[in-house]
Amino acid sequence: MSDDNESVVGLPSPAANPDLIGHEAAEAMVLEAWASGRMPHAWLIAGPPGIGKATLAYRIARFVLSGGEAEGEAGLFGTSEAPPTSLAIAPDTRVARMVSGESHPDLKILRRQMTDKGTMSAVVKVEEVRAFEASLRFKSAEGGWRVAIVDEADRMNRNAENALLKILEEPPHNTLIILSSNALNSMLPTTRSRCRRLTLKPLSDELVLDLLLRARPAISETDASVLVRLAEGSIGRAIALADAGGADLYRGVAGLMGHLPVKRGDLVPGEALHALATAWGRRPKAGEADAFAAGMELMLWWIDRAVRSSADATGLREVVPGDLSVGRRWVASAGIEPVFRRRAEVERLLHLERAVNLDRRQVVLDSIHTLALGDGLDRGGVAE
Repeated sequence: MSDDNESVVGLPSPAANPDLIGHEAAEAMVLEAWASGRMPHAWLIAGPPGIGKATLAYRIARFVLSGGEAEGEAGLFGTSEAPPTSLAIAPDTRVARMVSGESHPDLKILRRQMTDKGTMSAVVKVEEVRAFEASLRFKSAEGGWRVAIVDEADRMNRNAENALLKILEEPPHNTLIILSSNALNSMLPTTRSRCRRLTLKPLSDELVLDLLLRARPAISETDASVLVRLAEGSIGRAIALADAGGADLYRGVAGLMGHLPVKRGDLVPGEALHALATAWGRRPKAGEADAFAAGMELMLWWIDRAVRSSADATGLREVVPGDLSVGRRWVASAGIEPVFRRRAEVERLLHLERAVNLDRRQVVLDSIHTLALGDGLDRGGVAE
């Protein structure tokens, strides 16, 4: 799946995207703080992945690094007759071009880095935060504001987050720090308390559908409807799933789950299972969507919805016919505690696949058999 910081094929990166759709209230809060002269030293932008947090962060950065000169305004804020009414900066301006390329000398970015194995690090490390903090102690290169963006702030380990607190507690003059977080509750309360919060809500289904069809016009109406429900208000998730064939992936997950055994001794349907495992097991070539990653995420998502549905959670809707009733039946058959143990075992298999390059086809087979039967897990043991 695509997080906010990742570019989606065929669309501008968050740093280059001139449009922010569906978050007008958040933009108005930033403008009000700027116009009143009470701009906080740190903003914390929170919300689900893929809804525009990084796009908003870079939009604020362009505006502040331009000195508050919004698109269509007569001049710099403070010298024009009226305050700016938008954070938008014309994309052909010098500042916009430099921010787009992340080359502006007064823009600093902290994000996860690639490992020696060519994979993305799971966390932001403390030494990376310390280097980031040190870079903000220098004077502004252009004599104005400096902007520091901390992407996926929830990915900092505890030592890294404690190191960031130093700069949040004693921010340099005319330095704006913008944190984005996909999981606000995983961050330290002290970090959250030192920032002004901007909580972005999921986009409406109508808006996600409109943006999805603009980005991927070849998608069928039926698939688009499935993707919108899978996206849960995230256009980034909708597009990433579209590129991975997410509608068919979820149909495969829901169809297979519908045949899970309801008692020990029943068999998982072999032909359908092996076909799914073979389709997901192939490692993608460069530029290809990763069916395994998307499919396994949807499998975990199906489990979570099954649990919520069994607890009569409100607001749930069918994605494909019968997926909720199948989930309720499975949870009732297995029992809620065994379901949590089985889900944890699937996550363990996924972690091992990433860590030691397990055979993906076998991971799919083992995951389905775990969900179907539980084996030693349901007796409180450890999976063999």
